[in-house]
Amino acid sequence: MLVFFAYLFSHYEKISLFKSLYWALTTASTVGYGDIVPKNNIGRIIAMGLMVFGVSIIGVFLAGLSSIVLDFKLGRFFGTMESHFVKNHVVILGFNDYIKNSLEEILKENDKNVVLMADIDNNPLNKDKLLFIKGDITNEKDINKAKLNNAQLCIIADKDDSKTLISATTVRSLYSKLYIIALVSKKELAKVLVNFGINEVFASGTFSSKLLVKSVYITGVSKFFTQLLDEDFKETLVEKITPTSLANLTFNEALYKLRNETNELLVGVKRDGEIIINPIEKDFRLDIKDRLLLIGK
Repeated sequence: MLVFFAYLFSHYEKISLFKSLYWALTTASTVGYGDIVPKNNIGRIIAMGLMVFGVSIIGVFLAGLSSIVLDFKLGRFFGTMESHFVKNHVVILGFNDYIKNSLEEILKENDKNVVLMADIDNNPLNKDKLLFIKGDITNEKDINKAKLNNAQLCIIADKDDSKTLISATTVRSLYSKLYIIALVSKKELAKVLVNFGINEVFASGTFSSKLLVKSVYITGVSKFFTQLLDEDFKETLVEKITPTSLANLTFNEALYKLRNETNELLVGVKRDGEIIINPIEKDFRLDIKDRLLLIGK
């Protein structure tokens, strides 16, 4: 419309098309600087036509644009949007206390976009990287809104363990190659989910929000801690007295000696009731009263 009226104005007023386009824009937007004005009746008729049609059409355009922006903001807040434009993102299905306590740190530590789908009233955090979708995590149609085919990994955690179970099995059946982390409160369900092919499963008794954050960008970290705490696993976290052969050695000297002689990995020291992990002070030396924290048999 602007180009059409600018062309007519340029032709009948004998000025350049660029100046005519400038005139059309200032006239239609009601700015009207007055530096370019029609000098004949045909030019005035063209100007009146632009005033009538231009103001109304630009008003409709701006109203539509405002509506789109408002719908976008409301959609992000109330969860009515889909994740059409995200790829290689992290998807969280469900919302419980662990997710609530971990969400902000996940966004901070992870450079990926996060899509949260949950049956809650509104977006829990006003962050650019967080897209909230209101939906039922057990419903296949709602699950597909999170675009899991483009996702890096999926975390499933709901207050209701049965919903977590249904959602996890549904997601695994739909996306066989997707890396899935599930959080449940009952250990019995954890075993069921592992049998269904869920990559990592946390039971609430062995889980912390910090561990969930780590799992987002170090996949498999839960298995590391599970094995360390499992007494039946061949390599686990053990505590031993300090042998006389290690007394007065530095931490690095003791680490090297144990690794070569007993194939154990020294990770820390318990001294006076306090745990010291990997002490790096050069003057730190083992005492005969220390207890050694080792990864070994």
